[in-house]
Amino acid sequence: MNIQQTIDTLKELGFTEYEARIYLALLRAHPSNGNTIATLSGVPTPKVYETLRKMQEREVVFAVAGGDKGNQVRYSPLPYDELLTRTKRAFLGNVSYLQDALTEYASMSDTNWTELFVIHGYSAAMEAVRSAVAESKTDIIMSLWSRELSALSDVLGDAHERGVSIVTLTFDEPPAVPWRNFRHHDAKLIRLRHEGELNLVLDKEKAIVFQSSHERPHAVVSRHPVTIKTTLNYIRHDIYVNRIVADFGEVMIQRYGPGLDGLINDF
Repeated sequence: MNIQQTIDTLKELGFTEYEARIYLALLRAHPSNGNTIATLSGVPTPKVYETLRKMQEREVVFAVAGGDKGNQVRYSPLPYDELLTRTKRAFLGNVSYLQDALTEYASMSDTNWTELFVIHGYSAAMEAVRSAVAESKTDIIMSLWSRELSALSDVLGDAHERGVSIVTLTFDEPPAVPWRNFRHHDAKLIRLRHEGELNLVLDKEKAIVFQSSHERPHAVVSRHPVTIKTTLNYIRHDIYVNRIVADFGEVMIQRYGPGLDGLINDF
């Protein structure tokens, strides 16, 4: 039998080191007086009576008078089976209480709170995008550059294979992909405005906005409905405009110039 392990287990049930030692000593020999308890338990005699008093208050030790020593006070432990039953009952009662209390606390939470955090660094941000794509279930819509599209081709390919609907818009010439991809109109001012940009909405539940061209690349990840809707509409509208440019390019170039500067520089 590992005595120290037994003591440590009793300590997990709320006993102190001295209390655990005294309780085990009384299980071995009871009723016992203070000197005998000190000898059996190894607890210093000055600490025995102080500890016994606290244990009596908790009703895990009881004073017994009389016997062949007359009125000398001796001590007996609460039977261990009763101790375990009491401990089990208290534990289950606490679990039941916490079940109700924590449920109530959770119901009081701010239901408008949503996940929102910033990831710093290109590699860390790209890993967050990869993980999000890998966990996607229904649909992905994103605008990005071919460099990031190539880096994500494996996880996007896996998502496509498992039936996730994917739509992408690339700001430069993209690699061949099996899902719908739209090519952004190419112009110097457009390239400058979209430099380092990646926008992503997954399952209409999470948005990631990634800017990699700054000195400190960073991404913002959000589950807030406003962020999701705004990012989704931004990508959609970019696709709409670029489809119009692709379909009616000659007319628009005549009206706004080769780089569409007359349109883009309006504001």
